[in-house]
Amino acid sequence: MQLAGDNVVVTGGSGALGSVVVDVFQRLGGRIAVPVRQGQSAVKGAAFVSPCDLGNEEEARHFFTEAERHIGPIDVLVCLAGGFVGGSLVEETTDQELEDQFRINFLTAHHAVRMTVGGMKLRKNGRIVTVAAMPALQPASRREAYAVSKAAVVTLTQTVAKEIHGTGVTCNAIAPSIIKTKANMEGTPLEKTTGWVPPEEIAALIAFLCSKEAASINGNVIKIFGGV
Repeated sequence: MQLAGDNVVVTGGSGALGSVVVDVFQRLGGRIAVPVRQGQSAVKGAAFVSPCDLGNEEEARHFFTEAERHIGPIDVLVCLAGGFVGGSLVEETTDQELEDQFRINFLTAHHAVRMTVGGMKLRKNGRIVTVAAMPALQPASRREAYAVSKAAVVTLTQTVAKEIHGTGVTCNAIAPSIIKTKANMEGTPLEKTTGWVPPEEIAALIAFLCSKEAASINGNVIKIFGGV
């Protein structure tokens, strides 16, 4: 399997899933840039790391300008940055909760795509992968803010896929169920984690979607629900 390009940005690359994705792309020969939260300074396997609030348009623009200066034009974008807040019924969900989830899950992806897709189209080469979530496709109780923000990521992905059709660039989303990370498993009985999705499986799927072999896959939202 070969990457569609050498220069890769992984947002959320310092997280439990992101670190696995960075490791996979490094082994495939990628030069990787990762935006991180304030206070972080290193990500194993990354060639360029810089603090950035991707929910802020100007900070996002600055990061991608600097990333291209350090590793070159971005060929591959993986949007993993995000977060989850749940537990509220609709009548309990505040505007602030909705705004926070929209900012961390949708705006981070929107800004990253916005800063990279134009250059990819000009070069007629590129791969974009976003991360939606199971609740975006199968809404559940007490998940409104999270589900709506991730559904917006699905719409972003499908819209971009239409706009880049025939350019040599592809844009797809994956929609995992619960990811089997140490943080998610903490306090959860082992028997209840059956069917949760290992980060390594998600990383392998992302790597394939970003490969030259996946040139004909565009505009898909791929479920990776495990046994849930």
